[in-house]
Amino acid sequence: MRNLIRVASTVTIGGALLLGVTGVASAADGPANLTGKGCPSSYTNSASYGSYRQTLTRTFIAGNGFRYGDYNVTFINPATGPQPAGTREYRCY
Repeated sequence: MRNLIRVASTVTIGGALLLGVTGVASAADGPANLTGKGCPSSYTNSASYGSYRQTLTRTFIAGNGFRYGDYNVTFINPATGPQPAGTREYRCY
């Protein structure tokens, strides 16, 4: 019985570690966070199987007095070409 409990504990801990590592890896693979980069007109970062290009569409001053930028995001896969990947908004400073 002790061996069974020990195996179950090891599997549970190993599974939690695997999920934690997997979650971090997948969260890091996407468009770069441009907050604090001064709202560049465009920005490209590498990702698995391609890259993300973000293009500034507008800047504005929000009610809180801070400047923000809206970006169109495109995923560029060498095999399939550019694919729209939504929009993002970042604070510029």
